[in-house]
Amino acid sequence: MKKSLSTSTTLILFTVSIHAQPFVDPLQLRYTHAFRNNNAAATPHSHLWAGSDLPVKLKAKTYLLLSPFYEQWQIDSAGKKNIVPTVQSLALPLGLIFPLNTKWSLALAGIVRTNGETLFGKKTFQPGGTGFASFAVRPDQKFRFGVYMNAECFGLFVMPLLGADWRIDKKNYLFGLLPGRLSFEHQWNRQLYGGFTFRAVSNSYRLDNGLYMRLEDNQLSAWLDFYPVKNWVLSLEPGFGLFRKIRTGLNDKNYLTVRNWGDGFFIRLSSSYRVRL
Repeated sequence: MKKSLSTSTTLILFTVSIHAQPFVDPLQLRYTHAFRNNNAAATPHSHLWAGSDLPVKLKAKTYLLLSPFYEQWQIDSAGKKNIVPTVQSLALPLGLIFPLNTKWSLALAGIVRTNGETLFGKKTFQPGGTGFASFAVRPDQKFRFGVYMNAECFGLFVMPLLGADWRIDKKNYLFGLLPGRLSFEHQWNRQLYGGFTFRAVSNSYRLDNGLYMRLEDNQLSAWLDFYPVKNWVLSLEPGFGLFRKIRTGLNDKNYLTVRNWGDGFFIRLSSSYRVRL
């Protein structure tokens, strides 16, 4: 990591830098619009996300990681608007990454957030955390494994993690931590990058009527990053969402309703202040 980054990564499944990507975004804004599917009960939808990756160097190869973010989901019905309410999230992940020896390093993080139709409402608080170890086969080829836990509305959610941080060659990079995200990046020149990404979404939000809503999506996409000037990137990302579900319940996984959210195409636009590593 370059010295210029020592005062400016975060570490939690829902933030970018935990995926060991080859850049840091001190400021990012992205908007996703999913297109209509007339065979589904709840589509189209939009997703707004704004956040920041802020690493602080404590000592050699040891970083304190913060990544506050806000997100909002708006979901409409194919035949009737506002079939489900708008939900939102405000979160503050706080993590630490440090070396164990020349081959192994460890990353630990906790997160506090409020997820609901109304922020800071009753039963919207969701504490969670994650930890993973990294093993360096070579300096440019690392593999990662760990676990993620979060106190969702339906109970404790535990998920194993498996990922990679692999610079294949000067132009190609594979990075990510599944099931959250896995990306392949190719560099054409200093201004143009592109690739493919898989993302898995599974979040729950407390509704004002006392129930909760769980959103699930699996996104396959291609993306293109353009740097009009240094450190400023504009991104275009078309893709397709699979096996989308909206579930509602009270306090456990005995769901009261399960809706087909509507598989289909989406487009994501984003703009970031970015520092490449």
